[in-house]
Amino acid sequence: MLRSDGTLELSEAEIRAALTRVLASPRFRDSPQISAFLSYVVDRTLAGRSDQIKGYTIAVEALGRDASFDPNSQSIVRTEAARLRQELARYYADAGRDDAVRITLPRGRYVPVFECGPPAVPPETAEMPTADAAAPTPAAIAPRAPDIRTVPAPAASDRRGRISAAWLPVAVVVIGALVAYGLVNTLVLRAQRSRTPAVEQADDPVRASAYAARHGEPRIAVAPITTTGAVREGRVDPAAVHTILVNALSRFEDIVVVLARPGNDRPGTVPADYLLTPILVYGNESDPVLTLRLTTLPDQAVIWHADFETARPGETREVARRRMALEALSILLEPFGIVAAAERRKQEQQQPPRYGCALLAAKVARYYDPGRHTQTRECLERAIADDPGFVLAHVLLARLHVRDYVHGLSVSSDLSTAVTLAHRAVELGPNSARAHYTLMQIELARGRVERAHELARKALALNPYDVRVLMQVGGFMVATGDVDGGLALLQQARRHLSTNPHPLAWSLFLAHYLRDEMTEAAADIAEMPGEYDINLVARALLSARTGDPEGARAALAVLHARQPTWIEGAQERLSRLVAAPWIRDRLEADLKAIGGADTH
Repeated sequence: MLRSDGTLELSEAEIRAALTRVLASPRFRDSPQISAFLSYVVDRTLAGRSDQIKGYTIAVEALGRDASFDPNSQSIVRTEAARLRQELARYYADAGRDDAVRITLPRGRYVPVFECGPPAVPPETAEMPTADAAAPTPAAIAPRAPDIRTVPAPAASDRRGRISAAWLPVAVVVIGALVAYGLVNTLVLRAQRSRTPAVEQADDPVRASAYAARHGEPRIAVAPITTTGAVREGRVDPAAVHTILVNALSRFEDIVVVLARPGNDRPGTVPADYLLTPILVYGNESDPVLTLRLTTLPDQAVIWHADFETARPGETREVARRRMALEALSILLEPFGIVAAAERRKQEQQQPPRYGCALLAAKVARYYDPGRHTQTRECLERAIADDPGFVLAHVLLARLHVRDYVHGLSVSSDLSTAVTLAHRAVELGPNSARAHYTLMQIELARGRVERAHELARKALALNPYDVRVLMQVGGFMVATGDVDGGLALLQQARRHLSTNPHPLAWSLFLAHYLRDEMTEAAADIAEMPGEYDINLVARALLSARTGDPEGARAALAVLHARQPTWIEGAQERLSRLVAAPWIRDRLEADLKAIGGADTH
């Protein structure tokens, strides 16, 4: 365990201090499973017992699985290891960017590596990380201030576990690497004509972003893709990789995407907040690694970089490109991802613009806080009053109202306000996936299941790269009875999210509970944020199924004291979340078997 210059050995105290800083960060505090994983592998390594770090020992000793755990048939350790690698990368790109000691978990291994943090060097002299230790380390040339072409927005204008025929294409689209989604070259980008006549229309066809107008959203410029190392033809098409990245980015409503090209050396002239630079790095292997680097503009400070495999066994080229896009954009653009974290840091020093309401709404969605809820609602209402065409504000305000209704947090007994807002959002943003899944959730709560099915399919087709879409549509599928198909989408979303938002935690619990997978259901409950009534329902159901009737009755007693009508009116309350009658009947029967109706 040497420092990067090989001159000084890292002490155990330094490493444990580094571990403490990581575990104290909000992302790890909210993720007990990966925190336990990281603590376990660090402790074993420092104790000189790294040879004992195996998938089985991690599952049993760190993740609480029983001795019958089979690492060959159960993927929990591999899944949590992937999450841990992502969370460490996010941590060191944000809160831990100045840490003197860094902890990493190399791909394909569970034994951690301890390194000194990179020295603070200007971008001009920084080196680009490689795919692995065997590959050469190419020097990264600081990006020249590029000439930018704006990418505009498109025109506004019953049985458990069975995948229904209506949802089979959806499952194939996403789980089977989105093959049915359509070929990249069928997506159309109409580039805005620049005021500078020399700027031409984009050569590569991509889908437009959801807005033409600015509301304070961050602007991300995508640089042309470059290659380094000994290029081998025929394996990876750089142009296709670049196209899928821009296609995927431009489907997100809360950013503005622009295309960059080299040639403009004047500093400070780039009309963007961030520059995303893709590089295909060829090493000793047959397939290159895609390195993505995000820098701030105009100062060009590197705030994130990561490597992505361009090929895996059994993947077609199309599948690999879409998988890379999903992995990368989940890290960059999720509600608490790299870009959102950078934008929050900016707004600590200034009055938030309209886009700042979106950042507030993300916090409300994470934990229910009445004070923050009111602040966010008022912020969104002002944003809509200032700009009636602000699509995202309509979406987020509708989501506040529907969340209140579903969880019984509002005195209103109907969804009229949410319906109006969501319909307006779809009208203003016909290509907004978030507007469609918001209206989907509202229609589900209203009992209009067939209409909700249509909206779910549309949302998934509009943006299969947004983990929020996978989460919401997966939860909808579970709630309508397609447990296995919905669980597959939910697990895909979970792998790419740094936090476990309540809709995801609840839907995962419901799917595992209906599949009689109580160990997984217990893990889902452990990560349920907030103090929603439905959390108490989940705890009561799990306690009853795992032989703790007293714990089950205690949970329902708390629920009854808070909401006396919940237990007697379980069918009505569950209907706001669950559309399939057989699921509601089973949950109601299980609650009655606990004796919940007698707790008062």
